[in-house]
Amino acid sequence: MKLNKKHKAMLASYGRSVLGAVAALYIAGVTDPKELWAALVAALAPVALRAINPNDAAFGRLPKASVIEDALKKVKAPAKKQDTSLTKTEEKLFGITNEQLDKSKKKTAAKKVAKKAVKKKK
Repeated sequence: MKLNKKHKAMLASYGRSVLGAVAALYIAGVTDPKELWAALVAALAPVALRAINPNDAAFGRLPKASVIEDALKKVKAPAKKQDTSLTKTEEKLFGITNEQLDKSKKKTAAKKVAKKAVKKKK
């Protein structure tokens, strides 16, 4: 049987629970194998509780893929392009027009492209 990422994560979580429970008992002086075995079985409880919790994103039971897709369609909205043009007040304040600002942006973009081209040639 091939394990997927979710099953591997659950096994790793169970392993940590077992290690913690058995180590705590052993350090406390409990060396009876029967009691250590009980700790091993009891360590399954946290992982089992996560598995049956529908709100647990890591191990819990998730809704069907179609439900998730429908929800994502409702939430996703196209990003609006921000208006970077200056208002009349900003033009007066900064002493630059929208046309000058656009030319400056184009020059800056052209310089970046030229620098990348020079780096590639080296």
